[in-house]
Amino acid sequence: MESPPINERDFASLIKQHSRIINKVSYFYATDKVSFDDIRQEIYVNIWLGLSQFRGKSEMSTWIYRIAVNSALMTLRSSKKRIETVSVDFGLLNISTEIDDAQRDNLQYLHSLINRLEDIEKAIILLWLDEYSYDEIADTLGLKRNTVATKIHRIKDKLSKQI
Repeated sequence: MESPPINERDFASLIKQHSRIINKVSYFYATDKVSFDDIRQEIYVNIWLGLSQFRGKSEMSTWIYRIAVNSALMTLRSSKKRIETVSVDFGLLNISTEIDDAQRDNLQYLHSLINRLEDIEKAIILLWLDEYSYDEIADTLGLKRNTVATKIHRIKDKLSKQI
C-alpha cells in the first residue's frame, strides 16, 4: 500500500496521480450553483486533511474516490438549496478522437442520463462504469454489498427506461 505523502511536493504528485478520479467526481457533481473548481478544491482540502488518517487498509485510489464523493456531496448539501444538475460540458471530458460521431453522440447521451440520477446513484454508477467490483463500491461509499447490487440493478432499469 502507498504511504501518505508528508510534504507538499508528494501531495502534488498524489493529486496528479489521482487527478482522473478527482476531476471526474468534480465534473459530475458540478452545477450552476456549485462549480467544478469549488468541488475540486474541497476534495483537495479534504484529501490533505485526511492523509494523516489513511492507514492503508484500502488502495489509495479507493480512499481518494471515497473522499472525493463525500466531499462533493457535502459541498452540495452545504449550498443550502436543493440543486438541480445541469447538462454536461463535454469540453472537459477526455473523449478520444478515435471514436466516430455516433459513438460520441451515444457517450454524450449516456452522460446526460447519468446527470439526471440522484447523487448517490451517480456515485454508484460512475464507480461501476470504472469497473469497480460491488465490494469495492460498497467499501468506497460505505454501503453494504447487497445495497450496491440492488441499487445498480435499479439504476440500470431507470436508465434503460429513459433510453
